[in-house]
Amino acid sequence: MSTGQATTAQGEGDGPRRLRRQVEHAIEQLGALSGSALTPGEFYQELLRKGLGGIDAPAGAVWIKSPQGFLQQQCQQNIAQIGLDDRPDGRNAHNQLLRFAFEKGKPGILGPRQRAEGEHAAGNPTDYSLALAPIIDEDNQTLGIVEIFQKPNWNPQDLVTYTIQVAGYASNYLRNTSNRKVAGQEQIWTQIEVFSRQVHSSLNPTEVAYVVANEGRRLIGCDRITVGIRHGRKVTIEAVSGADVVEKASSHIRRMRTLFDTVIEWGEKLVYRGARDETLPPKVLNALDEYLAEQNPKLLVLIPVRDEREKPKEGSKEALKPVRSAVLMELFDPPELTGPLEQKLDVIAAHSATALYNAAEMKRVPLKPLWWPIMRVQQGLGGKARFWTSFTIGTLLALTLALILIPYPLKLDANGKLAPLDRFHVYPPQDGQVMRFEVNPNQDLAPGAPVAVLFRSEWAKEITNLKKDRSGLDDAIKALTRNIEGLPPEVREQRKQELGKARVDREKVLGQLQIYESTFKCDLSNPGYYTVTAPNVRPSQSAVPTWRVLTQDFREQLTNRAVTPRDPLVRVGNVTGGWEVVLKIPQKHVGKMHKAFAEAAEEDDKGPGGKFLWVDALVTSAPTPGYQGRGKLYLKNVTALAEPNRDDQNESEPVVIAYVRINTDDIPKNFHLNPDLLVTDVEVRARIRGGDHSMGYSLFYGVWEFLYEKVIFFF
Repeated sequence: MSTGQATTAQGEGDGPRRLRRQVEHAIEQLGALSGSALTPGEFYQELLRKGLGGIDAPAGAVWIKSPQGFLQQQCQQNIAQIGLDDRPDGRNAHNQLLRFAFEKGKPGILGPRQRAEGEHAAGNPTDYSLALAPIIDEDNQTLGIVEIFQKPNWNPQDLVTYTIQVAGYASNYLRNTSNRKVAGQEQIWTQIEVFSRQVHSSLNPTEVAYVVANEGRRLIGCDRITVGIRHGRKVTIEAVSGADVVEKASSHIRRMRTLFDTVIEWGEKLVYRGARDETLPPKVLNALDEYLAEQNPKLLVLIPVRDEREKPKEGSKEALKPVRSAVLMELFDPPELTGPLEQKLDVIAAHSATALYNAAEMKRVPLKPLWWPIMRVQQGLGGKARFWTSFTIGTLLALTLALILIPYPLKLDANGKLAPLDRFHVYPPQDGQVMRFEVNPNQDLAPGAPVAVLFRSEWAKEITNLKKDRSGLDDAIKALTRNIEGLPPEVREQRKQELGKARVDREKVLGQLQIYESTFKCDLSNPGYYTVTAPNVRPSQSAVPTWRVLTQDFREQLTNRAVTPRDPLVRVGNVTGGWEVVLKIPQKHVGKMHKAFAEAAEEDDKGPGGKFLWVDALVTSAPTPGYQGRGKLYLKNVTALAEPNRDDQNESEPVVIAYVRINTDDIPKNFHLNPDLLVTDVEVRARIRGGDHSMGYSLFYGVWEFLYEKVIFFF
């Protein structure tokens, strides 16, 4: 192999000297291996492993001619991973190529996706270069084939030469061992040990069955071994020796599956030696006849394989359940003594029982595709302890990075109470005594509706005197107008002057009475009694306001009590307009809140206008907990003075009063609270959105402030 070719094969990172030494070392190992006393199975495994390792080939296989003249695979490495199944006819093209090379008995090479010359069905369906070389005996008869898959950038002539050398050492081994007898009982147990390791190397049912079928056939020396595994109620034919793919839709496999089902249900070993046995159960006998009509083996042995875990516990009355798997052995030209073959089959079945049971149980595990990669990672890390240690460290690292790097809104907790946005106290216009109320708690009022009737003794005297003056003036006017035309001119003129003066005085009296009636809502028929009415203003949030009485105990507190213009009678609010939350913000949050106003607060020209923060609101009277609505906290609606929290005896920390607008026209409808929850003075838990910070700081804000105050600031 040339230096340039070696460099091409190995890539720019490896030197030609290293590759030359690697190939020479592999050739030395193969030469020593060809003279060893290994069993054929072990030899082919080592031959393939060392041969592929010498040139870093990804896959390969060794095929040997069976006594019946068919090619049977002795060993393989990574054949399933090179893409033979990527094309529908991939396996068939590969098998045809092997037959073609075996018949020709000459070495050759095919590039990726290349067909063999003169044989349209044969070809290399993979993306690798495929080199084949025959294994020949002393008479130049072809005994088998060595195939090696390599990357396409290798020099074809070098690859063929190397494959011929590997096949030559296989030929040397066969010649060296042609006169050597089969090892004794110790060698057989060694083979069984290797077989046991191979069948337990995987938990995939198909892979385990493939090993049992092919390696079992080689150890027993029969024509065909078939393995079936029961998944649920029906048996699946997982592997047939000598076949890479099981054609499950073929009539042969369907009849074989029926035979497996009936024998597993029967639970006994089935042996057919070329003669019909009428003592078999009818179902088993019918299934056997149908299968023999398709195939005609001279010896057929079907063994149900039962693991120890499938047997009932001692003393248990539980019925014996059908086994999970079964192994079928077939010979078309059996020897006269078949006892040794059946004994070997029993040994193979016994050593396969645990592996087949484990594989069948693993397939039943739910969500296997989810945790299977985790198990692969655990195996790659070197065990369960290392996996959980790495997983814990990785999780903590990822969580720490997330808490530091991911932004999350800081929410400042505060409590408050609901109140209508437009609300007023109704005050008496003058001192008086509350005689009765015309409203009830929670009653809705129209603007100007009567609220309470009061009595003022001073007004009673004044109104009574004015009414007397009005009556006296009315009588004087009547007297002055009586027979005024029949009087002398001088007297008539004097009467007219007196009449005019009386009428002016009467208008003054009527004007004063009108002031009492219209301005102070006095009842002139009951002097001293006057009515206090609801506000007649028009708030900005509602064209026609509906006032609701918010005070609850005014009747008990104020009836028959004397009040002044500074004493409120009741409080009313406009329930058809917007609402607000009278919020008490703890002083520890004030700095963060003002920083959020300065840095990230939004601005709008609606409502009060200016900077505002969004506030999440939760009404505690709601039937179901959780976020309910959102309001706006404007900077101008935050008081500049902190005051003691008088409502909470357990909270000595001062608070800042703020007013959060909710359910107003400048807030989107999807942020509005449910109108059924809007009840005055109901407690509201709020969270002021203080801008984005790191997730760890936002989630553990209280813990950080405590540590800063008690630990960091202390030192």
